[in-house]
Amino acid sequence: MATDTRQKTMAETSVNRAPGTEAITVGMAGRPGTEPPCADGYDLQRRGQRVCAAVVDGAGHDAAVVRYAQVVPPVITHIGMTMGGLAALTTAGQMAHAYDIPPHASAVYARMEPGQPTTIHWIGDCRAYAWDGAALTQWSTDQTMGQWLRRNGVAVELAAAHDNWSRTGLAQAGAAMCRETQIPEHVRLVLLVTDGVSDQVSQEAMEGLCRAHETEPQTLAEALTAAAQDDGDGYRDDATVIALLRPPS
Repeated sequence: MATDTRQKTMAETSVNRAPGTEAITVGMAGRPGTEPPCADGYDLQRRGQRVCAAVVDGAGHDAAVVRYAQVVPPVITHIGMTMGGLAALTTAGQMAHAYDIPPHASAVYARMEPGQPTTIHWIGDCRAYAWDGAALTQWSTDQTMGQWLRRNGVAVELAAAHDNWSRTGLAQAGAAMCRETQIPEHVRLVLLVTDGVSDQVSQEAMEGLCRAHETEPQTLAEALTAAAQDDGDGYRDDATVIALLRPPS
């Protein structure tokens, strides 16, 4: 019940508009998986017309991982607002070393504001997608052993068997490990997702939902998390989405 209340509050505040301006609208949704407790976290921070958002996916469900995944998203959005995404991920990564065993977690961060491209920073296998009105494109690249094998010419089948092996996470965050890209300003809709969505919702299904709800980010976020169904073994991972929508130019 507490989680539902928090999500409702965040969804309501995300559509507030700055005086005299068209605000970026945001939808946020999280759905626990079949193995409790939920180890995903997310946060949104606004300053003027700038929006900073972060999604974090903890590996495992022990108490340290769950606490870390809830604590660091606001750190990422607040540091990102003032110092940028690299500093935000690096700071959050240093917090992992406050534990006896540093929790492993992936993260993706976005900064969106009028007149600028959307800046994305990430580490691990949380993803950033963008919908341009015709196609859904993945703008981040998973930092997994499977992806590393693909880049080095290993057979596709062998590489796919290692996609669940994350090569790095926030505890290793720094200039050499974090990745950055920029999504052009004319692309209005950007998605940040955990692998509970990207692994269990097909590209075709995600595109269909973007097409149906491209002007309704909250509805889209809820639909994407709901679309993450149990796999063949009856397991469903935690699923989290933040959808960021620019106003029409």
